[in-house]
Amino acid sequence: MRKKIKIDQYNCELIVAISDKIKEDTNKILKKYKIPQTIDYEIEGIFLFHDIDKYYLLLSLQHLSHNTIAHEIYHAVVRITEDREIADEEAQAWLMGYITEIVYQFINKKNVKINL
Repeated sequence: MRKKIKIDQYNCELIVAISDKIKEDTNKILKKYKIPQTIDYEIEGIFLFHDIDKYYLLLSLQHLSHNTIAHEIYHAVVRITEDREIADEEAQAWLMGYITEIVYQFINKKNVKINL
């Protein structure tokens, strides 16, 4: 399951994926961008970036929790704003809320269960 979030204010997009094969999907993205790294251990979520136009946030279907969602969105917000030399907390808080709202709408639309 994938959702593309266009973030027009920062001229980029965030691809959110909920995967039952997160290691494999992560490694496909790393290979696609010729990043010399592979994931060979269990992960609950991961945030990947290659350039300042496109970012990836992958979440494990089996380990999906509010903590993991918040953790990975935080990484996304920090990287997106750092890439644009934005340190303003209000701008970061706005972006955190924007991404969080869309991610939860996507999760609800797909009827994905969040582990408590």
